[in-house]
Amino acid sequence: MNHAWRPLILIVALLVVLLTVRWFLVPSDFMAKNGDYKYQWHRVGSEKFWRDEFTVKHKGREFCKQCHEDKIELVADSGHARVQCENCHVMFNPEKKGHPVDLKADFGYLLDIGIDRSRELCKRCHSKLPYRPKEFTSLTKGVKPFKMIDPQEHNPGEECVDCHDVHRTGFK
Repeated sequence: MNHAWRPLILIVALLVVLLTVRWFLVPSDFMAKNGDYKYQWHRVGSEKFWRDEFTVKHKGREFCKQCHEDKIELVADSGHARVQCENCHVMFNPEKKGHPVDLKADFGYLLDIGIDRSRELCKRCHSKLPYRPKEFTSLTKGVKPFKMIDPQEHNPGEECVDCHDVHRTGFK
C-alpha cells in the first residue's frame, strides 16, 4: 500500500466514526425549523415544554399600540424605532407610579408597567463603553452614529428627560 493512502484512510475512518457518534447523540428532531439555518436550530419535540414552562412576558409594540398609537408613530420615525416599549417601561421599582390601567387584572399582563424618567435608565444604552458600536443601521435613515455619552461629563446630576424627548430621540 502506498504511504499516501494511509492518512486518507485514517481521515475517512475518523469521519465515519464522527458521523456515527453524531447519529446516536443528536436527536432526530433536532433541526432548523422554518429554514433559517442561522438561528432556528432546536429540538422540535421540546417546543411544547418551553411554551408551557416559560410564559412570554413581553407583549411587544402591537399590544401597546391599542391605546398609545400616537407614541408608537413617534418612536417609529426616531432613533428608538427598533427598541420595544417594555425595554424602557417595565418597572423594576414597584414604588414608582405604575400604568393608569391595571394591565395585570384587565389583560393578564405579567409585568409592572410605568414611567421611569431616571438618568440610570438612559445610561443602560447610552453610556460610552468600549464594546458598544459607534454606529447603527436605522430602518428608515440608513447608517447613523450611535449617540453615547460619558455620564461623568455630560450634565451630571440632571435627568435626561429634562432636555431630551425620548420618543422623538431629540431635544424638547
